[in-house]
Amino acid sequence: MIYKELFINTRRYNMKAQTKKTAAQREPENIGKHTEASEQSWWKWVFIALAAIIFVAMPLMSLDAGNSGDEDLWQFPQGLRLYDYYTSLGENTDYLNEEGLTYSGYAFDTFTAFVVKIFGIDDYMTARHVCNALVGAFLMLFVGLLAKLIGGWRAGCMALLLIFFSPHIVGQSFNNPKDIPFAAFAMGAIYYIAWFIKEYPKPMLKTSLKMGVMMGAAIGIRPGGFLFFAYFGLFVLVYYCIVNTPKQYFCKGNRAILKKIFAQAAVVLGAMLGVMFILWPYALRDPLHNIISSFKTASHFNVNLFQIFEGKTIWSDNLPWYYTLKYIGITSPIAVLLGGGVQLFAAHRQPKGYFWTFVLLFCFAFPLFWIVYTKANVYGGWRHSMFVYPTLVVAAALGFNSLVNWAKNKKVKIAFTVLPIILLFDPLIFTVRNHPYEYTYFNRFVGGAKGAFGNYEMDYYDHTTREASEWILADVAKNGAPDPTRKTRIVAWHPSSVNYFFRNDTARFSIGFVRWSERNNSDWDYAIFPITGIDPFLLRSKKAFPPKNTACQIKVDGVPLGLVLKREDRSSYYRHIALQQGNFTEAKTQLQKALEYDAYDEQALYDLIQNTLATGKPENIDKAMDLTNYWLDFHPNDIGALYMLGEVYCHKGDFANALLTANTITKLYPHNIEGLWIAAKVYEKQNDFKSAEVILNKILTIERDYKPAYELLLEIATKLDNQEAAQQLREKLNSL
Repeated sequence: MIYKELFINTRRYNMKAQTKKTAAQREPENIGKHTEASEQSWWKWVFIALAAIIFVAMPLMSLDAGNSGDEDLWQFPQGLRLYDYYTSLGENTDYLNEEGLTYSGYAFDTFTAFVVKIFGIDDYMTARHVCNALVGAFLMLFVGLLAKLIGGWRAGCMALLLIFFSPHIVGQSFNNPKDIPFAAFAMGAIYYIAWFIKEYPKPMLKTSLKMGVMMGAAIGIRPGGFLFFAYFGLFVLVYYCIVNTPKQYFCKGNRAILKKIFAQAAVVLGAMLGVMFILWPYALRDPLHNIISSFKTASHFNVNLFQIFEGKTIWSDNLPWYYTLKYIGITSPIAVLLGGGVQLFAAHRQPKGYFWTFVLLFCFAFPLFWIVYTKANVYGGWRHSMFVYPTLVVAAALGFNSLVNWAKNKKVKIAFTVLPIILLFDPLIFTVRNHPYEYTYFNRFVGGAKGAFGNYEMDYYDHTTREASEWILADVAKNGAPDPTRKTRIVAWHPSSVNYFFRNDTARFSIGFVRWSERNNSDWDYAIFPITGIDPFLLRSKKAFPPKNTACQIKVDGVPLGLVLKREDRSSYYRHIALQQGNFTEAKTQLQKALEYDAYDEQALYDLIQNTLATGKPENIDKAMDLTNYWLDFHPNDIGALYMLGEVYCHKGDFANALLTANTITKLYPHNIEGLWIAAKVYEKQNDFKSAEVILNKILTIERDYKPAYELLLEIATKLDNQEAAQQLREKLNSL
């Protein structure tokens, strides 16, 4: 469909060019116009060649991609459930059992489920990635077509180059089945809105139908697709007001035009809703209620994640208002940002330039404003706002194209033509050097990947699990299994993706889950950790990171995105088991061995400080303080180290500093209870029972069944001789 339009439009343009050529032969003053038409015809073939390269390159590049963190866990399984719904003609409604997934459509995931099932594909994730990359290529094509529609073939070529060398778009196109398809359909909708306006006052029915299909498909990915129908109304209204004077708005001649526009709007709406209901069956069950509730859920998704931003760890519901805008600014090619700025000053040089600049920048800026205004819960960089970026690329292409049109000297024209290509060298080199991790690109505003490391999220989608898994398979093949008598044990923070790469080798490998902070408390042979979620202070610690048992680092531009740890010493694990069994003598022995092997073993340090404090000896309290300060030296702001610092202050009787430490923990980790627990114990020791009860009840709102909080409340109730409350607390404790 798109290619057909491309060639129809090309044929129309060539007919116009031929007319100009004939005129040029008759009139010498039109020679310049003939040259311009020939030049545009040449750029048309460049555009077609670039588009063809993109459609070949994108699926080929996707073959190297890893799985994203959500694909194995949520997206493909939900696609399979929706496949069962469609193939059972609506009888199988298992997709409704995942309440957290019904708020948005899974049209792309369902499509890939059909592809996998129909063709019996075993490596289904690779098939998904190829499909995802093709959708990304269509996104890029729409970007080029929109720039061509507004500014000509050369502008279209510039747009294709700018979007293809936008590493975040390319990298996300490999395995982001939510934001890339949504951005593609969003761009398709905007393209047909522009086409509709170009056809004014006689827009064609097929344009309205295509626009509605694009909008409906966007809603089939995210409910935010309704936004583009509002865009349609706004942009057509603004254009109508521009091309008519106020006296003409409702004159007799325009009434027929208005009727046609409203009739076409009804066609758009009908096509949009029809496609939406096909692709999003949850909306069909109760259209009004389910659509409204989905909007609310999507705007304030009930999930809080730690995010590294500006060198600090911040919960996603507490990120600064400029979070998304800054991420776009530091991860986009400087060429795009510069070209967009040029367009603001060059709009007056283009036919209806101010109108098209308004359209493009409104599509870019309004969603970002809405995120700030509604305090929407966003995380993982700017992936939730990816659909705004393509319009910025179009604006940038128009800006650079205006510079070429403005130049009169041929050499200057050539210089301005190659300027965006030169400015794209940095993302181009990054792409070649660091494929398939393009989506971790940061521009020179923050010093590239090295400047971003430990200051901003990088592999937040866990792409490195594929390369890490393949490294383990190769290591076992080369060096043999660590213990041939049993399965090789692999643990990961995100085991769902790792499971995929060992799905055909379960006889030799077992996959388990472990948190970074608890990695030494479980038995494993290999551990896989993308750096996302690791405290930025530790990441920047040259002493303690990466850990001593790091066997493989997956890097971009010299900084690690992911690690493979290989077990060389199990003393830290044996220390944990001995403590669980109450064998403190053995625990002490293993603890010493663990710290001899790795002096920065945080779990071992935690136990050592705790055991040192448990003796109650004054000299040991000072020793515990020294150990805690040693810990904080290589890992400042670590919650475990700060908690032990608060405990040391409590043992010293320094309640003022204990409360200061508790407040520091609560400020840094507002959703954790460690700081509150220290404060509650301090208030109880100071006989400030009222304050202690307030803090303990706050703890129980975070962790409803936190047993120590009930025990301390019982102790307070007993001291206050509150027998009724004490009895209720005993009953609660017995039920836990």
